[in-house]
Amino acid sequence: MAGILTTEQIASVVLDAGVVYIDYKGIGEKILAPTRGGNEFKVEQTFKEVSVDGQRGKTKGMRRIVTEDASLKVRLMGLTQENLKLALPGADLDSTTKAITNGGGKILDADYIPSITLVVPNMAGNNKVITLYNALHDGGLTMATTDKDEVVVELVFYSHREPTDSTVSIYKMEEVTT
Repeated sequence: MAGILTTEQIASVVLDAGVVYIDYKGIGEKILAPTRGGNEFKVEQTFKEVSVDGQRGKTKGMRRIVTEDASLKVRLMGLTQENLKLALPGADLDSTTKAITNGGGKILDADYIPSITLVVPNMAGNNKVITLYNALHDGGLTMATTDKDEVVVELVFYSHREPTDSTVSIYKMEEVTT
């Protein structure tokens, strides 16, 4: 059993919780907030079996993906008014007072985050960079306070397709050499 791991396998181990960015590498790049409890990227696919008479079970080449969605779960500690607004699409954020109020019930294009990115290092010193496009949190807001503890708000951002071009990617996973 000596030598069961390769150097490449060790180098590919992803470390720590990573950092979440809005508009990573863009003009408006910013770190979203401190997090606690890690972050979670998920791609969910729904498969359909293409069945034909005489088929006895799952058959190679006879399955297709009918839906595919991507999400990024973030556990935020930095509760700025701007971050709280991300939890409430359709709400209004007053630019002067910074007060958040319920909006008119319409989700505007401006409520979608063009890109939200999780950057996580690996043992090789490179970064795994995972980006969701047209991201929107639609799970409401729960903020629980506890004596002698900090507030952590869990937001799940879902990527959305472009309405005029369904072939545009909703997520991207890269390994970037640092």
